[in-house]
Amino acid sequence: MRMRPTAQSAGQDPEGEQQAYELRSELDELLRASRYASQRERRLNEAIRAAPGRQRPDGDLPRQLAQARALREGLGARCLQLSDRLEALENRLRNRQPEPQPAQAPPPQDRPARPARPDIGALAERVAALHRAGAFAEATELLSRAATGLDPADAALLAGMLSRRGPTGASLHLARSAAQCAPEQAVAMLAELRELGLAEEAAELFHAFWGYPASALPALLAALERAGQGADGATLLWEWGSAPTPELTALATGLRRTGRHADVRTLLRQAAGRPTAELAALATELPAELATVLLYELAALRPPVELVKLAAALDTSPELYGRLLAALLADGARHRTTLAALRSAGLPTEPAAAPRSRWGRR
Repeated sequence: MRMRPTAQSAGQDPEGEQQAYELRSELDELLRASRYASQRERRLNEAIRAAPGRQRPDGDLPRQLAQARALREGLGARCLQLSDRLEALENRLRNRQPEPQPAQAPPPQDRPARPARPDIGALAERVAALHRAGAFAEATELLSRAATGLDPADAALLAGMLSRRGPTGASLHLARSAAQCAPEQAVAMLAELRELGLAEEAAELFHAFWGYPASALPALLAALERAGQGADGATLLWEWGSAPTPELTALATGLRRTGRHADVRTLLRQAAGRPTAELAALATELPAELATVLLYELAALRPPVELVKLAAALDTSPELYGRLLAALLADGARHRTTLAALRSAGLPTEPAAAPRSRWGRR
């Protein structure tokens, strides 16, 4: 049992300090529990989606999913309540002026000195004060530093405080600035925002991911995959499927170089809906291996009339035309109509004969 101090120096509040320590510990536990509930909700969602199209999922799965979602939402609400209490307590303690005390080594039986945790409430107040003073540039700089310097859990708590009582748009700027972090930290921030129920801030951070350059996207996709956020990665690839040809080519090349071959196929499948002229230009820009993947995807997805237009556009490039034709001939029965249309248009439907060596048969 913790003993209550019998005397206090003016301005000191050891009882309040102990209470703040206990609130931080409880908040840490709740955040871990919320993270587990979110992971369980995600796994149950994946299990339900994995059920065959016409088969209803196991009746117990939707019930478990509803329970996991309710638990996650309840824990998120509790986290916000605790953060409010902690903020109020830290404000009260900060407004007291403790007398300086000589430094003393803690007794061996005391608990270790935990690493100093940033005063999230003070940060929120500082941002609000800068806005009130019209120092908007300074407030923006402070939010950017907080997004990249704080632990993702603390940054998410700050976003929660700002969303409820901070200046308009401050929490969104904080979330958006987290995209400047390393991919692992940015993805962790995204997860923390969602666990706290800060949907608008989470959406703002996710939308900022769309601005990543092609060279940085493979690392971001890998971080999302490790965090169990594969659906977010698929959405990013869907968006990139409409990127200009040079950027799309750079991304596909980077994904292949980092061994993310499934992402390459997904990206090129998304690109398959482009106009014929753009597809011909893309096939020309892509490295040979990736151009072959694109042409096989097009053979599987585009209707005969569009494939004939594409073949005509590629007729000036015998190598690319040959790859498209190989994709069609690989399943001749399925592409019978397309092959007939190619013949009607006067385009080849047989692979070009290999050039005969002058050292061949005499």
